[in-house]
Amino acid sequence: MIEPLLAFQNVDISYGDQPVVNNINLKIEQGEILGIVGESGSGKSTLIKAAMGLLDPTGLVNQGDIFYKGHNILNMNAEKIRALRGPEMGIIFQNCGSALCSIRTIRDQLYETMEQHGFKDHKEVDQRAKTLFEKINLNDSDRILNSYPFELSGGMNQRVGIVMAMMLEPDMLFADEPTSALDVTVQAQVIREMMKLRDEFGTAIAIVTHNIGVVSYMADKVAVMCQGQLVEYGKTRDVIDYPQEQYTRQLIQAVPRIRRR
Repeated sequence: MIEPLLAFQNVDISYGDQPVVNNINLKIEQGEILGIVGESGSGKSTLIKAAMGLLDPTGLVNQGDIFYKGHNILNMNAEKIRALRGPEMGIIFQNCGSALCSIRTIRDQLYETMEQHGFKDHKEVDQRAKTLFEKINLNDSDRILNSYPFELSGGMNQRVGIVMAMMLEPDMLFADEPTSALDVTVQAQVIREMMKLRDEFGTAIAIVTHNIGVVSYMADKVAVMCQGQLVEYGKTRDVIDYPQEQYTRQLIQAVPRIRRR
């Protein structure tokens, strides 16, 4: 049997003495898009932070296992987890502009990131970046690379974040509320660009959002979380068309959906 790319098995997570995630079982296959939906505070972002080894100092996985390509992330030391970030697992933050250094150009920040993973040839880094910019419909790549984050719009900074996350072509991409700070038009564009990258590279994506309409548009499977519990999980069409839980029905009724072209 082929192992899933990423699997959460009976995972409990707490911050200090406060439980925030309880007995989560999820898996993501290569090239699959999983949408993790629920209200703020339901534990969605905590799950992906645990997989990336990015829980804050008070965060702790109290029980269970998180496997990536068959290896338990929770048994890895900090050095091994850092080695996974970038080449194996990438992340797009909710507000990529705030995650970037405001006093350094996008090009310099890309150089620094890539040098950490052995890419010393700046021409190669430039070419990789420009190729990815083209794939997500950003054609003025030299201007963007020479810009500071505050010189770019929110939508452009989000797309820069996508490029940074995809520079090393990771097999697993986490997206933590990547469109919540954008207007509706730009949201739809960024989502389509993420899906294009999945199609291009076969990258699996776990997108965390409170908007089940976004998940309905792009995800193969959906996990619905409420107060740290996984209340519904399955193929997107099954969950959206035949929700079993009242909470899921309320989410579906509360948000608009993005129409496919």
